[in-house]
Amino acid sequence: MSSVSAIIPVYNGEATIAEALDSALALADECDLEVVVVDDGSTDSTLATLERYGDRIKVLRQDNLGVAAARNHAVRE
Repeated sequence: MSSVSAIIPVYNGEATIAEALDSALALADECDLEVVVVDDGSTDSTLATLERYGDRIKVLRQDNLGVAAARNHAVRE
């Protein structure tokens, strides 16, 4: 089974992040999947949505630095 990391940067994505995570996690049956979400300083309820996924995802947080910085943060981790 192959090992895959999915990096999902998000900023104020409360309306869409659950759908993105559900889609990524649906692939877990096909590979060893790690889902890393970088909250790029969201000010809405994105973090509350992420917390509902528990240990099925890894959540990183940073100040709002943009999507490239969010991806780089995840890669460093």
